[in-house]
Amino acid sequence: MNKQELLRLSWENLWRMKFRTILTIIGVVIGTSSIIVMVSIGNGAQKSITDELSGVGSVTTLQVYQDLSSMGMSAVSGGKQKDKVILNDDAIKDMKKIDGVVAVTPVVSLNGGEIELNRDQYGVSLMGIDYGVLKDMRYETTSGKKPGANDDNSVILGKEALTSFTLTGISAQPEASTINMEDLIGQNVNLIVKRTNAAGEEEIRSQKLKVAGILESTGGNEDYSIIADYQLVTELNEWQTGVKSNVKKNGYAEALATVEDSSVVNSVTSEIEAMKFTVFSMQQILDSMGSVFQMLQILLGGIGGVALLVACIGIVNTMTMSIYERTKEIGIMKVIGASISDIRNMFITESTMIGLIGGIVGIIISIALSLLINLIAGFFIGGEGSVTISYITPGLVIFALVFSALVGMLSGVRPAIKAANLSSLDAIRSE
Repeated sequence: MNKQELLRLSWENLWRMKFRTILTIIGVVIGTSSIIVMVSIGNGAQKSITDELSGVGSVTTLQVYQDLSSMGMSAVSGGKQKDKVILNDDAIKDMKKIDGVVAVTPVVSLNGGEIELNRDQYGVSLMGIDYGVLKDMRYETTSGKKPGANDDNSVILGKEALTSFTLTGISAQPEASTINMEDLIGQNVNLIVKRTNAAGEEEIRSQKLKVAGILESTGGNEDYSIIADYQLVTELNEWQTGVKSNVKKNGYAEALATVEDSSVVNSVTSEIEAMKFTVFSMQQILDSMGSVFQMLQILLGGIGGVALLVACIGIVNTMTMSIYERTKEIGIMKVIGASISDIRNMFITESTMIGLIGGIVGIIISIALSLLINLIAGFFIGGEGSVTISYITPGLVIFALVFSALVGMLSGVRPAIKAANLSSLDAIRSE
């Protein structure tokens, strides 16, 4: 019996008892749909949180700090300063030599500054970075341009740099500025820094800054800061605090390392940690969340798999009943020349068809249910139908189709062997 004839005969046999076959297929449909929808909900949760975290900062940017744990241990044990690993210029040079690193810059912060625009004063924070590597960092401007290496007094404004906060109870409510940020590009603004001298008198320093561009939103602290050259910010910090900075001895509070792409984040992180620095990256969080959601998907898939297990029992029952109904027919087929493998393959093909048809219909229903879930969730949560609660990936569709067909095939193995082992003479004599 050739393959084409086997498929035709199996298809015809399958629909002799239409009602029973349809009921069996429905069981597979429910099982397949349950698995896909359950896993898709896990996928949707992972995608939503991953997209949210990815928007908080660039995945290819690493935040490097001095190893606080080792510094604490040194302090407790009376360790000397020379035993501590310092995040100074030498350490930054060493980081730049690591394969996959594009740029490394120290970060110097200044808080408590003010800018006066249209007779209104705005409290601002400065974030100082090395303009020499600014072009290699993942900062982009929506308007204007990045300052050059020698543009010491040029700055980039974060999207929310002029946002003010009002304390309401225990929370701070943001109040957006009425200033059109784009209108400031190319303009000079005065930064005012205040301090109290030894005599208790307030002193004011005014620093002229030229706005070079507006930073594209990063989702991080940069959005609420003015990015300036770190040497200028260091100078302003020294004036405000009255303390001369000693980078070689005390190091920087933070450094930013930009890598080529996300594939080298973990390897670069390991090398920097080997230098005894503490590294934070968004990729670490995403990897941790991926492990958690993988377990969640397995759990949800297992719950859905119970329904497919019930469907598997239904297929076995259907095929077993089919053997009893077609015993005489099986005997006749053997007498006229059908081999044991032909009989076995025919029943396995029939059960595989049940699984395959149920899988295809289940996938179609799952996609419709996924769209409906997202639509309803969007209506109640987002109001625009854009919320992703259920997310079906192409890999999940292929897995569900293959798995349902495999379940159907395996469910038909035992009935097929039983049919193939029937005695020809006993089969013909049966009624």
